Amino acid sequence: MYDSHVTIDWESIMVSTIKLATVRELAGAGSVRETTLVAAADGYTITFALENSERALGTKDGAPRLFSGVQAAARVLSKLGITRYRVDATATAGADPTRRSRPDRAHALKQLHDDAAYLDQIRDAVAESRADARPALSSVEARQQMDALKARLSRDLQSAMKRHARTK
Repeated sequence: MYDSHVTIDWESIMVSTIKLATVRELAGAGSVRETTLVAAADGYTITFALENSERALGTKDGAPRLFSGVQAAARVLSKLGITRYRVDATATAGADPTRRSRPDRAHALKQLHDDAAYLDQIRDAVAESRADARPALSSVEARQQMDALKARLSRDLQSAMKRHARTK
């Protein structure tokens, strides 16, 4: 009846895990005697007291599933129809709460900051353009000015290359 009979050493406690689908069936059949949220330094695990064993809710790879807080674990229990559970926080009594690292959120926040800086640059460029009192050029005039600039730069480059060739 039980799947995932993997036994691992988790914080010096031997824990057998059970999959969520199996817990759903057992809870529906009334075979879950007691449910406990067990605190650890980095989160909470859920353990279920069954008829003759105690098992922790496991991940797909058989490790105990770790929840960031009581609310996250309570949402899963609520979906299973389990509304009564106890919280065992003895492992973290007196310890300073630690914040879990969220590199995905840090990256998203950095991207948001970069996007805001880019938007400020665009706003500044638009404001500078609007403040420019010079008359606007037509596409023909702009092309003529660019052609003249290219010709001048080409002449300058040719003369610099000739001077360089003479010095060798």
